Amino acid sequence: MRLLYKDNRIVTCVAAVAIYIAAFLFSAHLDSSSSLPPWETSSSEQDASTKSPVSHRADEVMKFDVDETEEEKPALLQPNVRGLSEEEELDPWKRKKQNFWRLMILFQHNFPILKQAIESFQRGSDIMVQNMIIVDNSVEKEALHSPWIKQRVSEVVVPERLLNFPELHNFMATLALRRQLQFYFWAHADNYVLPLAPQRDLGKDALDCLREHAAKYPDWGMILFAYDHLAAYRTQALIQVPWDPHVFQYGSECDAYGRIRDAGYETRACKVHYSYDMKRVVGIADSETYDHIKAKLEQEAKDKTGRNQWREKAMSPKEQQWRQEMKQFSRAYLTDKWGEIKCKLRGVPCNKPWPYCPRCPVDMPNCFNKNPSWAELENIHKRVHQTFLEDPNQPPKLLP
Repeated sequence: MRLLYKDNRIVTCVAAVAIYIAAFLFSAHLDSSSSLPPWETSSSEQDASTKSPVSHRADEVMKFDVDETEEEKPALLQPNVRGLSEEEELDPWKRKKQNFWRLMILFQHNFPILKQAIESFQRGSDIMVQNMIIVDNSVEKEALHSPWIKQRVSEVVVPERLLNFPELHNFMATLALRRQLQFYFWAHADNYVLPLAPQRDLGKDALDCLREHAAKYPDWGMILFAYDHLAAYRTQALIQVPWDPHVFQYGSECDAYGRIRDAGYETRACKVHYSYDMKRVVGIADSETYDHIKAKLEQEAKDKTGRNQWREKAMSPKEQQWRQEMKQFSRAYLTDKWGEIKCKLRGVPCNKPWPYCPRCPVDMPNCFNKNPSWAELENIHKRVHQTFLEDPNQPPKLLP
């Protein structure tokens, strides 16, 4: 199931040729280190700017690395300017109404910070909010009941029960499969995005960079923009290699991303925007200039204290207790699975069965087929989730 280019093929091909010619006239240097910042961490964990060693204690920051020898610094294609009408936009991927992809945000705590994140996408792109799905995993279902949210985004979807972080990622993959999306973006709910320059459309820039990588690396699985503060996941890769629900939030992406690569999928990085982790609402108005907004965000980023206090203060005592139980459960599980807790897991022997480890079951030897049909993906999805359901070693459940 390769990315499709058949829609409006004549117009699109002409537009694509023009874009690639323009690439020779415009390029942006991509700082590979800035595109892969460390994990977000709770306020009790070490500073997020600290570079991680190969092996880690359970309470240390870990970071998934794209090997320097494999990381690309693609030339950013012709800058996309905001304000084009649907008729003027020749590329079907870049229209406000299309069915190729969605942007998903997982929401659980602090509704004002979620609104701030959505507003940043509104200011930074003509197409991202209109194609946004909010997965409301909050107790009070604030996003679901918000007219402000519903007037702006494409959908608000609510899981049947409260899910842990890896389960939420698998839920996004399920949504993408059900809607037959070839790929989907994921953005952090506490992040503020800013285009690289005034009037640039960061969503369209991201699509250009993704498509360039997809052409170079047909077996791509994910594209990271500012680490995974904004990421593009290929639906087939995330169905074939699900996130492990036994792993606590801080640690889960190292486990998942390493397995995706061991399954034969490429991981690449692009820089198409500035990314800011937000601890509070800073009050940015539409009337503010790009330079003023950037200066305000840069000033806010200097404060490294209390990174996730906004989340921790919003947790009930029951949820805080669950998080401690999940951490302990995850540490024991990861040690058993990989032999030790660390983030560089590519090629490391994995001591669990499929789908927790990147090897196919005997009766499904082509489970990592790079050109599957939707029916094949549905079958894999069914098998994966049946295995999760029947696993006797269930992770602690998050209860309201």
